[in-house]
Amino acid sequence: MNPRIASIYPILAFSISDAKINKKAVTLGHFCKKHYFCIVKERINWIDWVKAWCMTVVVFDHTPHDGSPFLLQFLAGIDLAPFFFISGYLKKPADSQKQALKKYFHRLIIPYFIYNALFFPYWLAKFHIVNGSATSWWEYVKPVVGTLLGQLNSSFSCELNGVTWFLISLFIMHWITDICNRQKHGKLLMLAISLLAMVLYGANKYFHHVPYLTYHGLVRCICFFFMGNLCQQAGYLKGTDFKKDLLIGTSTMTLSMLLFYWHIHEDRFVLHIALYFIVNILSVFGIIHLFRLLNGFKSRIIVTISIGTMMIFGLHRILIGCIDFGIEKLTHTANATYEWYSAALIAVGIELLLIPFILYAQKRYPILLGKKKQ
Repeated sequence: MNPRIASIYPILAFSISDAKINKKAVTLGHFCKKHYFCIVKERINWIDWVKAWCMTVVVFDHTPHDGSPFLLQFLAGIDLAPFFFISGYLKKPADSQKQALKKYFHRLIIPYFIYNALFFPYWLAKFHIVNGSATSWWEYVKPVVGTLLGQLNSSFSCELNGVTWFLISLFIMHWITDICNRQKHGKLLMLAISLLAMVLYGANKYFHHVPYLTYHGLVRCICFFFMGNLCQQAGYLKGTDFKKDLLIGTSTMTLSMLLFYWHIHEDRFVLHIALYFIVNILSVFGIIHLFRLLNGFKSRIIVTISIGTMMIFGLHRILIGCIDFGIEKLTHTANATYEWYSAALIAVGIELLLIPFILYAQKRYPILLGKKKQ
C-alpha cells in the first residue's frame, strides 16, 4: 500500500513533493558531501519511478544512436505521454484564475527563460564552430526571437533550447484545464478539445505548415494531461494491488507494442495518427501499472532524478553536445553516433552528473526545479 500522503505540490510533474533537506549546507561542495542524495518525506513512490524512467528515456532518445530497432522506435514514441499524464494527475484545483496564472508563470515560464539563457552561450559556441562567422547580426538575434515566440522556427527566428517547449505547453495546459474544471460540462469540453488537438496534430504532421515546437507538442500531448487530471478527480490509482497492476501493466504494454507495429507505417496516414494516440494511451497505463509494482522499493537516486527532471530537461542537450564534440575530436569523425547501450550509459551518466546540482538548486535556487523558495 502507498504511504500516507501528507502534502503534494502538483503544479508540475517535474516537482511534486515538499522535499525536506538539511539546512546546514551552504556551498555546492559541502552540500554534496553532506547530502549526496536528497532526503525526502512522504512521496508517491511509484510516480518517482515513472518520472525517472521517462526522463532517462528522453535523454537516451536525444543522444545520437542507431534508432532503427523496433524497441528503440517504440520507446521514442511513448516517452512524453507519461510526463503529461502525471502532470495532470498531480494538478490541484486552482483557488482563483489570477493566483493560478501567477503561480504557473513563476514555476514554468520563469524557468523557461532561465534555461534558454543558460543555453545561449552553448548555442553561440556551436554556431561559430559549425558556421564560422555570422553573415549578419540578425543571426544572433534569431534564437532570442525564437525563444520569445516559444521555440518558433521560421525565416526570422529559430529555436534555442528546443526541449523547453514543454514548459510553455504545460502553462497553457494548466490554464485550459482550470477553465474546463470551472464549467458545468467541463469533461465534455476536455473531450472536444482533445479531439480537436488530435486532428490538428495530424494535419500539422501531414502538411508541415507550422514548424513550431510548442504548438506541435501542445496538440500532441494535451489529451494526456486531461486524462491524468480526470483520473485524479475520479480517484483512480489511489491504491496498489500487485496482481492487478501486473495484469494491467503487461497486457496494456503488450497491446501497445503490437499496435505500434502498424502505427510506424505512414502509408495509411489516418490510421497512423489514430494509432499514435491509442498506442500512447495504452503505454501510459502500462508504464504506470508496471512501475506501481516497484512502489515498495525506494531509492534516493530515483527520487532525486524525479525532483530534478526540470533541470535535466533544461541542461541535458548541452551535456550531450559537449560529449559529442569531445568524441568527434578524439575519434576524428564528423558526427558522433553511438550504439544503443553506449547511448543508454551516457543518458544515465548525465543524470548522475546532474544530481549534485539538483540538490544544490533544491537548497539555494528552487526556481530551477519549478519551485518557490520556502
